[in-house]
Amino acid sequence: MISLIYGGKGSGKTIKLIETANKAQETNDGAAVYITTHAKHSIQIKPTIKFIDALEYGINTKEQAIGFIKGILACNSDINYVYIDGLAYMANLPVEGTKELFEEVEAISQQLNVNFVITVSSETLPDFLQKYNK
Repeated sequence: MISLIYGGKGSGKTIKLIETANKAQETNDGAAVYITTHAKHSIQIKPTIKFIDALEYGINTKEQAIGFIKGILACNSDINYVYIDGLAYMANLPVEGTKELFEEVEAISQQLNVNFVITVSSETLPDFLQKYNK
């Protein structure tokens, strides 16, 4: 399953994602990962959630982002939640150009039974992302 948190720049997406991750971890019986490009938020994430700064790994394409996500999940089969702050930014794509990226994340989610919560920096969602807006 993929869920989105979206809005314009400065609308509080990151704070909402952090709150969502921390709240869910109170009852999560699996492992969780928080992937971002903003290391400054690491102190706001509960220590039981693995915090990863993707900038440290040079992620800047769709292929690298997908490979990175798959690699993380391959290392720990207990991961059932992945929180990603700015997947489009991480993959160096405009939101309108992320259709294939989200399709691949959806396939990973279904194959491995992992829930993804992803922020999208956009006032409105492209049609292909509407199905994830729950």
